[in-house]
Amino acid sequence: MIGTSSIVGIVIMAAGGIFLPVAVCIWWLFTKKEKLTTVLTGAAVFFVFAMILERIPISLLYNPATSVGQTILGNVALYTIIGALLAGIFEETGRFLAFKTILKNRTNKETSVSYGIGHGGMEAILLMGVAGAQYLIYASMIDSGLFEQVIAEVAATGTDVTALEAIPAQIMAITPLNSLLALSERGFAMLLHVGLSILVFYAVREKKTQYYFWAIALHALMDVPAALYQTGVVNLYVVEAMLAVYVVVFFVLVYRKFYQKMK
Repeated sequence: MIGTSSIVGIVIMAAGGIFLPVAVCIWWLFTKKEKLTTVLTGAAVFFVFAMILERIPISLLYNPATSVGQTILGNVALYTIIGALLAGIFEETGRFLAFKTILKNRTNKETSVSYGIGHGGMEAILLMGVAGAQYLIYASMIDSGLFEQVIAEVAATGTDVTALEAIPAQIMAITPLNSLLALSERGFAMLLHVGLSILVFYAVREKKTQYYFWAIALHALMDVPAALYQTGVVNLYVVEAMLAVYVVVFFVLVYRKFYQKMK
């Protein structure tokens, strides 16, 4: 049986992952009279570049069945650097191309924020909202006994069920506290994506491509703590603290140096 604490945590995850970006989007669109299509462009570009295109080199480089994959997975430095760079390159390139093509006629500086809300909001919805909804379904199946039947049926086909067998433990590890921490992380991540969007928008509008490369580097740097957490080098609370400080400092600098100076 899945405990009440885990269910509450999952509900916070699912609801918060959807409510946060939607609330920020509505507030921004109504206060700045911005276009919803700019937000949707950010969401779509994130999905294509981060969830589809980026997955191609990841599946090749991090494949444990290959010698390259074994080398990368067995080396903390390679695991961290490659993963961080892939995220920076694909997401910032998507951002850059969006401002150069789809949004090329939207030159008001608010466009950068609208795009960033869509980009970071889609990430929050997928990582928390959709994942939380899936966990709720799994929790219901586990409590009803249906999940064990599914595992047995999948195992009967000769398929590896290790990942499925790990799901109950993953769900029971979810608590209201770590869901709130995850929601806080998504808030900071959205702020980061707004800042990066301002930087790349400036690079395109002012024809200063060097800032696009700065965005890749700064994005990659932000992903380093998360990769170190995944490899067990640092704990969750250290990662969250590092993320919060990094994002706040980065956003304040970008806002003052680029956003406020744009007309």
